Amino acid sequence: MRIVVRNGPAHSLAELTEEEAAALRAWYGDSASSGEKAIALAVIRRAKVMNGWIECDCLTCQSQPLLAPIRQEHTYSLRRLTSMDRDPFRQKERPNHTSTCPFHVDKDATPALLDRRYHIRPLRKSDRSYIDALPALPDRLADVANHDINRSPERSDRPSKLGGILWRLLDDAGVNVVPPLQDDHDLTLRNQLSRLRASAKKLRVLRTWSFNALLSTWAADYWTPESRWQRLLETSRPDWPGTLRRTGFMLLFAKSVSAQAIMPASSSRPIDVLGKVRQPLRGDPARRGPYLCLLNVDFGDDDEGSVRAIQAYAQPVYNGDTLFPVESGFERDVSHLLFWLQASLLEGVPDLRIKITKPLFAAETPLGPCRPDFVLEAVYTDHRPATLIVEAFGMETEEYREAKDKTMPRIKHLGPIFSISPEDLVEANAQATARRLQDWVIGNARHG
Repeated sequence: MRIVVRNGPAHSLAELTEEEAAALRAWYGDSASSGEKAIALAVIRRAKVMNGWIECDCLTCQSQPLLAPIRQEHTYSLRRLTSMDRDPFRQKERPNHTSTCPFHVDKDATPALLDRRYHIRPLRKSDRSYIDALPALPDRLADVANHDINRSPERSDRPSKLGGILWRLLDDAGVNVVPPLQDDHDLTLRNQLSRLRASAKKLRVLRTWSFNALLSTWAADYWTPESRWQRLLETSRPDWPGTLRRTGFMLLFAKSVSAQAIMPASSSRPIDVLGKVRQPLRGDPARRGPYLCLLNVDFGDDDEGSVRAIQAYAQPVYNGDTLFPVESGFERDVSHLLFWLQASLLEGVPDLRIKITKPLFAAETPLGPCRPDFVLEAVYTDHRPATLIVEAFGMETEEYREAKDKTMPRIKHLGPIFSISPEDLVEANAQATARRLQDWVIGNARHG
């Protein structure tokens, strides 16, 4: 067995001894002694640090089965990499282990878990002042008696912890709100970043360190040990308990992201992320960006290395000047329509005040939680404020329709609903859709 380059198994990084190979097989076969478990843990840790895969040697053919080292919150494990499609070439490239190997995959007994559902965004939890740093590196192996260790769901839309932190920042700073244009608010990028910084000051990572102090908004800091951000993280070293890793954070605007990298707009160098870059799963990925990304970083397994990005959440935003959050390219088009609506009504009906909100957390209703796509608050002269809902129906998949069917009855409890589909915004229909939206908002505001 050997450690090979990730996504390039033809290139070897290190050969494993017979003792190390035997220890891996004994651990996975649930027959390892404590000494063998220690050896297996060291091998998996080494493969993870080298960002490589472990190549098994149980077959006689040219392509050997592959194992990916997985670092979970409290344990290390291995994931068996096998082809999920029917392409004969892919099956030859990632063959199954021989039937007598402990790593053999019984596909009938362990079907893949593919979580394609769209999960309802959670209610905003208590406004606790502390946010989570990275936990200490695990020091034990996963329990192989748990047969689900290789079956973690793929393509999960469930929110991540970093996503929750970023939404809270945006929510507290009011970046997800466009106030009535009559108020002449400062909506510049500088002001938005200033408000995000002010929100970060109210949160703490440690008792002695605020989130803002451990947060950088400049991509170049990632590669500059002499930067003020990295020097502050070095100063914080004595304050970290043994249960946590020394953790820094970055809040960066990015033009594009991939599964394991982000491209900051202020740098020509990508930032590689050890884990996956999470993001909302609505719409065409090619039209989802640009993004506002929150990353957490550590300093290697020994806490003495260079800055290393561990996790990231990429929130699509309207553009580089307006960090108004959206979920997809289509929601960006709908946002553009709503901004036009504000401006046109300011000119045509100056007494009608329109506030646009992109909810980042769910709202409670008698039927359960829901999160509408956009909420308009319309106030006409001395009339009672009207809450109006705009729903963007931008996808046609079965999972998406099921999610909308579940939430629409709940959303109706919040206010009247105006639905927009991609067909409504094509050139031939856009003007008529804009007029319908204007009339709908004016009618509801005057009768509110």
